[in-house]
Amino acid sequence: MTDERVLTVSEARAIDQDAVARLGMPSALLMENAARGCADVARTLGSQFVILCGAGNNGGDGLAVARHLGLSRCAIHLLSAPDPQRAPDAALQLKILQRAGARVVVGEGPSREGRPEAVWIDALFGTGLDRDLRDSARAWVEGFNRAAGPKLSVDIPSGLHGDTGAVLGAACRADVTVTFVAKKRGMVTAAGVEHCGRVEVVGLGLP
Repeated sequence: MTDERVLTVSEARAIDQDAVARLGMPSALLMENAARGCADVARTLGSQFVILCGAGNNGGDGLAVARHLGLSRCAIHLLSAPDPQRAPDAALQLKILQRAGARVVVGEGPSREGRPEAVWIDALFGTGLDRDLRDSARAWVEGFNRAAGPKLSVDIPSGLHGDTGAVLGAACRADVTVTFVAKKRGMVTAAGVEHCGRVEVVGLGLP
């Protein structure tokens, strides 16, 4: 299901919660569907990928995207490992990759010289971010912005406030943003438009 509405962060979260509680759709299934939609768009931008993942569900989306794109095509970098108590679906995605033998680099950002033609995928922070980015988190965002090659953000550019469009210290500048179900309010502000690039809305398999 996709539509032309613009959602607040709380409205988008309520849609996910309703799918889980009322429809009985596992949250991991929603993450899988989100990742499949992101991968479909990413393939239109190139064939090699650098994926930057955070420790929350946005990072879980990125880890799942790597499977759909093909592990041999992806350099996967994880800002920090997800806490299974706080982000169980993201932790599950990491466990799957580890069992599959994927190389996931934790705590170390990629070299921009490693894959100069690669598509860079930002799956660091999602719509729940409400504080300024600092230290390594900000450094990864700034590294993403300096990289060559096309850039894609998952759900919302990391560092952009989902409701207000404010830049929280620093924010990724994407050529394409793949968001789910509908655009978020912060994406249609002046700063949001500037950082999101082209917005592709994909569904989560909701009936």
